[in-house]
Amino acid sequence: MLKVEHLKKNFGTVKALRDASFSMGRGEIRALLGSNGSGKSTLVRVLSGLNRKDGGKIYLDGVEVNVTSPKKSFHLGFSMAYQDLSLIPKLSVADNMVLGKEPGGKAGNIRRAEVLAFAEKMIADLGINAYPNTIVSRLDLSNQSLVEVGKALYRNPRVLILDEITASMHNDQVQRLFSCLNKLREGGLSILFVSHRLKEVYDFCETATILREGGSVKDIRLEDAAEGELVYHMTGHQMESGVRNESGGIPDKPLLQIADLWAENALRGISLDVKRGEIAGIAGLEGQGQREFLRVLYGAAGRWNGSILFDGRPLRLKSPADAVRKGIGFISGDRDREGVFAERSVSENIFIVRSAMKKLLGLVSPKKLSKEAENVIRQLNVIAAGTGVPANSLSGGNQQKLVVGRWLIMKPRLLLLDDPTKGVDVKTRSEINTILREMTKTGVSIIFSSSDNEELLHVAHRIFVFYEGKIFRELGGSCLDGQTLTSAMLGMNGSGT
Repeated sequence: MLKVEHLKKNFGTVKALRDASFSMGRGEIRALLGSNGSGKSTLVRVLSGLNRKDGGKIYLDGVEVNVTSPKKSFHLGFSMAYQDLSLIPKLSVADNMVLGKEPGGKAGNIRRAEVLAFAEKMIADLGINAYPNTIVSRLDLSNQSLVEVGKALYRNPRVLILDEITASMHNDQVQRLFSCLNKLREGGLSILFVSHRLKEVYDFCETATILREGGSVKDIRLEDAAEGELVYHMTGHQMESGVRNESGGIPDKPLLQIADLWAENALRGISLDVKRGEIAGIAGLEGQGQREFLRVLYGAAGRWNGSILFDGRPLRLKSPADAVRKGIGFISGDRDREGVFAERSVSENIFIVRSAMKKLLGLVSPKKLSKEAENVIRQLNVIAAGTGVPANSLSGGNQQKLVVGRWLIMKPRLLLLDDPTKGVDVKTRSEINTILREMTKTGVSIIFSSSDNEELLHVAHRIFVFYEGKIFRELGGSCLDGQTLTSAMLGMNGSGT
């Protein structure tokens, strides 16, 4: 049905696509895999008409087509849901879903009943926590991502392209989405699925095309391939199997002690402690209070009540600046909104916190700053043309490494992580988590919230499961397994009740 042959795309001297090829049939769900910078995003942007190819051919039903614009892409039957979202924040859920293809009557008026009916159906089918008239800016990122899928489906596509759309979603939302899309697949919808979450790839897809350095290197039937084989073709080398953290922290020396914390109608009596040198995981379904909890600890939330002791002393923060002065850092997985200054240089992104804390960067020679930045990017294996290039010239994974490097030079005592590896490829994720483990060896404590259960099980010494604003269960030792964690996230004990 869809066939791509020897696709090429250059951006100046950079060859983003060198020789990308794949094919897929009607009703097929195919994964498009590769490390950050492998060409995945460029390929799907060519199919969606946002970038024009410089070489190669695209066929639909055996007929060569030329995708010259997003309008032409829609006309051919392609529709794409973007990780970066194509929504208008000030418009409603319903208006965003039909944006650009509003159903009009004979007099040119929009048929509102039809718009609302479609939005209500998508809200029900996809499990969006909103009403048709809810303004999109009031939704969290995971629900906005589901609205993005609804918008793509409104065009009634033949080929649906999902570009990292599940990166901000929690497991229950992902499973609901997959259930809906599988029903549409039975009606003939073909789906091209871009994701770094390999478990989702195996759960949802039948086949995979793997890209590396702009070219396709392998087509695989997933039922015949182990995860290690996928990683090998994505990276070009065998990844070392990770060792789960079995214990951590300095015994009897808690850095952080929290008792009966209430906040923003989202936290209802949270009590926990975090040891020095420990990675404490935070798990839960979307919207159970994890986000608010981290922002209370970073001085970025509203009013709260309870007791927070930091190194034995009461902690009251008026702002994130107060938190930084106390030795508390924060890394968000939402790079665009809370992480990277896209048009600023690599060096500026690394030193932005130090600059904001009035460390008088102006008194340090640019040469010394550049050398220190070079040391950071070398330590983190950041792939960049230099310290002076803008951050948006880097891949997503390398941008996230800049944010990690920002806090490496600040040497925090407590680091708060809110889905820090969201949308990051498997190799970069492993590198970031290795860096975090090295930081804990110096006594840094880490609170790690993630929507990826497998990652939490891999990196955390203990996991606190949030449910309806409370800690439903603390998992450690032999209880750190996927089934127990999933049950706890659903509010069930070990017996399934």
